[in-house]
Amino acid sequence: MISFKSMKSYIHATITSTLAWAGNIYDLLLITYVYSFLEKIFNLSFFDVSLLFSLGLLGRVVGGIIFGSVADKKGRKFTLMIGTGGYSVFQAMLAFSPNVLSLFLSRFIEGIFMGAQWTAGTVLAYENSPVNLRSFIVSVVQAGYGLGYMLTGITYLIFLPYIDYDWRFFLLVGAFPLILLPYIKVKVQESPVFNYVNDRVRLMDYYRVILNASLAMSGMFVAYFAVFGNYTILAEGWAKMSPEILGYLMTIANLFLTVSFIIFGRLASVISVRKLIYIGIAGLGTSLIFSVPLIPNILSMFIGTIFYAFFTGFWPLMPLLVAQSVPHEVRGLISGLTYNIGGFVGGLGNTIIGLIANVQNLHLWVDLLGYLFISVVFISVITWPKYEIKN
Repeated sequence: MISFKSMKSYIHATITSTLAWAGNIYDLLLITYVYSFLEKIFNLSFFDVSLLFSLGLLGRVVGGIIFGSVADKKGRKFTLMIGTGGYSVFQAMLAFSPNVLSLFLSRFIEGIFMGAQWTAGTVLAYENSPVNLRSFIVSVVQAGYGLGYMLTGITYLIFLPYIDYDWRFFLLVGAFPLILLPYIKVKVQESPVFNYVNDRVRLMDYYRVILNASLAMSGMFVAYFAVFGNYTILAEGWAKMSPEILGYLMTIANLFLTVSFIIFGRLASVISVRKLIYIGIAGLGTSLIFSVPLIPNILSMFIGTIFYAFFTGFWPLMPLLVAQSVPHEVRGLISGLTYNIGGFVGGLGNTIIGLIANVQNLHLWVDLLGYLFISVVFISVITWPKYEIKN
């Protein structure tokens, strides 16, 4: 029977992990709204800003490797605090970077701490929660993704009248997750299982999970960032969408994304996880061509992007599959490693688009990579290893 104290523990772990993840995504994507200012102030090309975006994702891989091991040995709570505080501080440093070197270095180090936060946060909430609620808890934490992105749209609308001269302060808002640190310190309990060491567990015993998860995460991220990493350029530069409509679209689409994370997670208790993933894949494939049509159409893009965001809601099921497939001794490392490998490949795909595409043919490359990597997700899931670890 679950005690009131343990119930409070997993609620606090879920709240802090969700908000820290929302802040993580907020900082990751906030920069996409000010590409034009970065290009002008720092004399950057489209490829340069695509690379800047991807450096945050490369840093996440490094952070996932370094802090995944730390989370498994020193604790999830400690790593969550380090990651959340670190990415917030370096977001502030990025906002007031005096030169290109400082800008790119701040972004990369910020990414390292982003990797630390994800590695610890989801696992901390998962391991603190009752077994029968774990799929739902993971979906709630992952809903922080949609919440964070939705907040970027709201912030953009608020700053829009002043952003020409206040773009640095627009980026500085990304330091707000620092306020979570006292809450985590006081209210969140350490995971009850992380420090039970089993010397017989070897990382390479789970190479199939690592391989399939890395491919699935990579497919999801490429399909996602190909669209949303370039959407401000597609909308304003190609389709001539007004900044106001773009701001409302990003807000509404990510509200749908936030809700869909929770819906998919809740359905996972009554419907096969893989069936739900296949539904999500089919939805992405159907809506992509409307979100990024072959001919500019603002209505199609508005409706298609909302549905594309909604069907991305199966994402929490992938970390859940990973958590169920490996023991707690390596859960933090494998979860963080595979998720952030996916994020890096997603950023790499976005950088390649920035290198080979221009505003006029960008939509074609987005569709091509989107459909290709949606297929990668399907293949990875259909060949997933057929076992689970119950702890």
